Amino acid sequence: MSETTSNRPPGRDDETRPDGASRGRRTTRRVSRPRSTYRTTVYRVHADLESLATVLNHRYLRANDFTTMTTEVAGAPALLVHGHVPQPVADWCPVVTGLTGDTMTVSHSSAGCVLLIAVDDQVYALTYGTIGRFMIDPERIDPGFGIAFAIRAIEPEQIRRVTRRVLASTGRVERSLVPGGQHIRRYSIEGWGEIVGQLSGHLTNTQLTVARGSARPVSIAGAESLQIAVSTDPAGLLDDLREISRVCARESPSPDLEFIAQVRPIHPGDSTARLDVLLDGLLGSYGHPDLGLAVPASQIEYEASAQSYVIKVPYRAERTPDLDLDTILERTRGRPAGRRLEALKIGSIGMCADSDGRELLTPAVAAHKWITAEISLGAARMIYHEGRWYEIGVEHLAILRAEIEQILTRTPTIALPPWTGDLANEDAYNRMVAEQGTGYVLLDKHFLKTRQHRRGPGIEACDLLGPANELIHVKRAERSAPLSHLFAQGEVSVDALIHEAEARERLVAQVHAERPGHPIDTTFRPRKVVYAIALGEGNRLTADTLFTFSQVALYRTVRRLRGDNVDVEVVSIRT
Repeated sequence: MSETTSNRPPGRDDETRPDGASRGRRTTRRVSRPRSTYRTTVYRVHADLESLATVLNHRYLRANDFTTMTTEVAGAPALLVHGHVPQPVADWCPVVTGLTGDTMTVSHSSAGCVLLIAVDDQVYALTYGTIGRFMIDPERIDPGFGIAFAIRAIEPEQIRRVTRRVLASTGRVERSLVPGGQHIRRYSIEGWGEIVGQLSGHLTNTQLTVARGSARPVSIAGAESLQIAVSTDPAGLLDDLREISRVCARESPSPDLEFIAQVRPIHPGDSTARLDVLLDGLLGSYGHPDLGLAVPASQIEYEASAQSYVIKVPYRAERTPDLDLDTILERTRGRPAGRRLEALKIGSIGMCADSDGRELLTPAVAAHKWITAEISLGAARMIYHEGRWYEIGVEHLAILRAEIEQILTRTPTIALPPWTGDLANEDAYNRMVAEQGTGYVLLDKHFLKTRQHRRGPGIEACDLLGPANELIHVKRAERSAPLSHLFAQGEVSVDALIHEAEARERLVAQVHAERPGHPIDTTFRPRKVVYAIALGEGNRLTADTLFTFSQVALYRTVRRLRGDNVDVEVVSIRT
């Protein structure tokens, strides 16, 4: 950030001397000079150019009696909203009073504003203070704006922060920070299977005010918003916003960052209306495997501090200490078709700093933005993520398919018998394999409790232990969630058996109890994991029959286990 500087000699203050003031004693008044740039959070919003107020969160404004003013910035139409939210007593006061016996009533106030500016055919919202972002209707925000600018205007070699979400039904989010910056390749982001939700690095564009004449690197961050220092001069601000618009519309992403653009948002229209209907149908199901729960990117930094959640889906509110997918689906299953997704859009989920669900950490987010889903339309894969539909790019699918086919077409070292119709479930199949007397040991439902896995029954090392002590995990499944869970089981099991002596000791005891004399002892270290999968209706396990969420989960599991020098095989069980 650059600042204007005074030309006065060092040690001399700007001053005025009132009439009659003593020359021996100066009365000084510092002149506050505006900075040439100011770091600002900039959103691009969908608004009516004739009525900028359409972008505002009117419910929030009415609740707090904020001031709204029509104005302009260097001739551009603008709207300014500002105000503060007083809190007569901080939420921690009763806690401290209870601990010490000393009554404490500390008050505070949060202030902020939003400045909406129509620049040519775009509308930008500049937010200030802790509550400025709350004044915008979240549904009006362009979610791809910040990232779109970042991948076109930052150095791939100096990426400081990355937030990405794995495209899997778990909705896992990973955040990485390297204060000094490093090349994007060193973050080990897959060329597919992940949505990069935030990117922070050094600005390369020299046309923006903050970068002109600056010898120091300028840092920006792009997510749904853009955090960047923009000009404090009215005309300069419009120039900066126009340059940002130009970069997004006309420049290509950096080659090293182009893969981030391979997951593309689908613009609202007839195609998304069709997808919404299909998603509405899934919301009436009981734990559909193509549905998942994911924390919205705007909430991630607050999630670790959340003590409870407030779920408001018409027409009741509930406070809960934990949040899972079933908690949300309980509110959609009983609704008529065509009204389930609508209910989640009207409703909201908020994270709270207290266990009673009274103090929001950040504004509640529409409930549908906590849902993630995958829907196939022919060869296309559509992902519902934070309330928007995305199509996975052809390059993503091609790379993913090539990786999965390489894994699935390896010649397995073990052969498992068919899963015939008289075997009702996995338990029956596993028992049948173990009873054939070919060296397989039944360990299904044999749980290991260790220091790291004390909750519940513990973990399963595997369903079957192979003749050469392969850890074999068996699953008959139709869709992605059970398989994603199967792959995760393999990772957890290997991690425990490598790092916990207690786990190895209990595994050896279980094996010898089932089959005395089987060649295994406490020096055992996993060398091979086998995923044995039977798909319904006689399907073979291929890149075509394995759902995208499961393909992502499988590849990531194989990569992680091979990093521990553990080989992975996938065996397709005939049905």
